[in-house]
Amino acid sequence: MVVITLTLTTVAAAIGVASGVVAIGSTAVDKIKGLLPDKDADKREVKYLRFNDKRPKGGFRLILVNEKTGWNKAVRIYLNPNSSDYKEIKAGDSTGKPCKKNMHLKYDSARVDFPKDQEYISLNLMKPGTAGIYSTVNEIRIYKDMQSKLDGKTLVIYWDNDDSKYFDNKDNLVSPAEIL
Repeated sequence: MVVITLTLTTVAAAIGVASGVVAIGSTAVDKIKGLLPDKDADKREVKYLRFNDKRPKGGFRLILVNEKTGWNKAVRIYLNPNSSDYKEIKAGDSTGKPCKKNMHLKYDSARVDFPKDQEYISLNLMKPGTAGIYSTVNEIRIYKDMQSKLDGKTLVIYWDNDDSKYFDNKDNLVSPAEIL
């Protein structure tokens, strides 16, 4: 058995050792980069479906679906993108409600009413990173000219847990009737 003793000289090195990403000769910058989210990979974990399930006009229903053992995920809904006020839905291992027809999944939902005086609505897809701090993976802007495509409908956001590819199987894309 070989025992290697490392002397920690920077906070980044301490973080790197704790997370198991230390490599001989790597710099503190390399170690920190390994802890930051990979937004392109994160975006590939998300699928979207629109359902025409005859909801009330003037807005739409938004549902976030995640695996029940997955990291918590969130969607922040900004009706006024110039404001810090938002509504949030979350689903994951410690948040959300169990899906009715698939107990492997959890969900959260909200009604999103179209504001009359805003150019667009912003949906920020967020997931926790190092130390549980949420970061934005993607922003979806729903401009006024696109609102008619969602008016009275349901938008479901399916979000895989880190590379699980669970929602790549179309049979796992549950409908609103199977969720609620």
